[in-house]
Amino acid sequence: MPNVLRNRVAAATLVLVSVAVAGCSGENPGTPSPSTGSASPPASSAAPEDPNVPKVADPLDASAYVGDACKLLPAAAAAELGFTEPGEPGSETGNPSCSWGIRGKADSLQIILGSGNREKGMGGLAGLHKAKEAGQLRFLEPGPEVDGYPTVYYGIQDRRAGGTCDLAVGVADDLAISTLAKGYDNEQDSCGTAQKFASAVIKTLKGA
Repeated sequence: MPNVLRNRVAAATLVLVSVAVAGCSGENPGTPSPSTGSASPPASSAAPEDPNVPKVADPLDASAYVGDACKLLPAAAAAELGFTEPGEPGSETGNPSCSWGIRGKADSLQIILGSGNREKGMGGLAGLHKAKEAGQLRFLEPGPEVDGYPTVYYGIQDRRAGGTCDLAVGVADDLAISTLAKGYDNEQDSCGTAQKFASAVIKTLKGA
């Protein structure tokens, strides 16, 4: 497997760690205990209302993918994005993940299903807004809707101009899925790919 998968999207991973760990700050947060439970929590764990966070009108159930986030991007959809190698499953601080690469190229994709963040009360786009308010994120900006679902660009810093795009789509008020595209020539290519990636994931969740 290419080295790019073993070193994938490091800054974005730090962001997910920050979001998952209550009380952590800075760029080197601690590592929480892994949590890989259901992506459908009890109502009491729902994120509190925040007027700055768009509501999700048609929530999607991602519980079937907690055990294997790679299934969120079917092989045919991955091939359309230029990735023919199988995805590599993983876990980012209790959040199921999957990464794809292209042999001999820097291009890579990563998906992070924020079910672990949801269980810690830091799920959804609301959790990213909390991280920004706490100073754990330095960059957070509304993105375009993808198939009717709200998104944000986020990160330790804005890396879009360098060809890396960190996009999170809210599929429920307390659940976000990050689609990260790295190694592209410019912002248009990386963020365009991240948006197509998010659209493919939404279609999977809808059973389309």
